Amino acid sequence: MAEDQTGRHVLAARRRLAMLFRDLPDGSFLAISQPMHALVSGQMARAWGAPGFARPEPFEEIATACAQHDVAWMDWEASPSLDAATGRPHAFRQVGARTHAPMWAAGVQRAVASWGPWVGLLVSRHGTRIYAAYSDRHRVSPEDAAAADTYQRQQGALRAELLARLGATEAELELAAALVAVTDTLSLAACGGIATLGWSGMAPLAGGGEAPLKLEEGDGVMTVSPWPFAAAEVPLSWTARRFAPGTRWTDEAAMRRDYAAAPVERVTARLVPG
Repeated sequence: MAEDQTGRHVLAARRRLAMLFRDLPDGSFLAISQPMHALVSGQMARAWGAPGFARPEPFEEIATACAQHDVAWMDWEASPSLDAATGRPHAFRQVGARTHAPMWAAGVQRAVASWGPWVGLLVSRHGTRIYAAYSDRHRVSPEDAAAADTYQRQQGALRAELLARLGATEAELELAAALVAVTDTLSLAACGGIATLGWSGMAPLAGGGEAPLKLEEGDGVMTVSPWPFAAAEVPLSWTARRFAPGTRWTDEAAMRRDYAAAPVERVTARLVPG
């Protein structure tokens, strides 16, 4: 990962699916929390709105939901669990539904209490998208299957209640949820959670329907096509914790202490039209 003149890190490293982890050329790696990746989603959402792309209302609440969609992971990130197979914290996609479905439900309640019913509604709907898209992964055990099913059933009832309270429609919810979903995917790609080449999410269009977006990386900038943002380019900024080359743990308590004490570094990137 290269450095600019201020010493901040800019994008120039290969990616690895993890908690999120970014492996650097010198063998060290950066760890990015789920809530931090969500903050980048919010940065993208607030820049959203090129002609032809939907910019749903109430926009401030929707943008807040983009920035807070991983509120459920806050407590877990403060005390991550150890993956003995890798010697690192568990990858977020390696944590079973029996663990994170109750977390996600609690996160919905936290979102409603903190930011109001629209944000809670969208956090709930985003969880449902995830459980639907990755249902096979969550059904590796009866316990995970039961937890995922319980989330879907309970959250469906809660969303109906929140929609009635807001006087909003399912169509309005789905349009807003599509913006949360596409900024989530783009942010995962930017921060290092998924491959960047090829398809990087479906963007909602102003006239209805969706368009596939493609994100690619090179020389410290990332290109997005077609361009969905109102500005000519979009600066991104987030923080990560750095670990020395070869860092691995066998003791969970030691990993948590080291994780909490690790230096925090700022990472920057720019989105430009492809």
